[in-house]
Amino acid sequence: MRALKFATSFAVAVACLLVAGCETMPSATYSNLGDNTYALRKFEGAKVRVATINDQSSFDSSCRLMGPIKTSGNRSLADFIRDSFNDELKFAGIFSDDQASVQLVATLHRASFSSTTGLTGGRWDFSLQVANPSNGRSVITSLQYDFDSGFIGDNACRNVANAITPSVQRLINRTISDPGFAALIGK
Repeated sequence: MRALKFATSFAVAVACLLVAGCETMPSATYSNLGDNTYALRKFEGAKVRVATINDQSSFDSSCRLMGPIKTSGNRSLADFIRDSFNDELKFAGIFSDDQASVQLVATLHRASFSSTTGLTGGRWDFSLQVANPSNGRSVITSLQYDFDSGFIGDNACRNVANAITPSVQRLINRTISDPGFAALIGK
């Protein structure tokens, strides 16, 4: 009888852990950063887009035992970055999907996060290369974005997901603010 009670309690505990460990942490939809629009308006008249992105990051979306971190639209992180970059170009009025426009190729070299930096802090780390195959120019940008994550797994992982957008906004800002970006897009 005692063994049956223990087995039942154990089975209930395992079931609770499995249910609790299967939650997906979705991020918010991307929104533009005013600083990015301002910086990109310097290139008025340019027609550019990030045509493709190659993911060489080996990104692991698992967050503690809570489940995976997902981007809005259930896109890969690399696709989210490409789409967000193009959204910034659209907000600034320099995006073009015309074949005659500057077709940039991005490569995501590093993408990772931590929900336990200093126990209650979090961090997103990125390394992104944006290249223009037609003129041979490229810009490589790295970013470490720190945020408060929390101690409890559920809160910490939600905060990781919520920090995707501001970290990508700043990654894009660092890229477009690089002195080599103007030459990259031929301006």
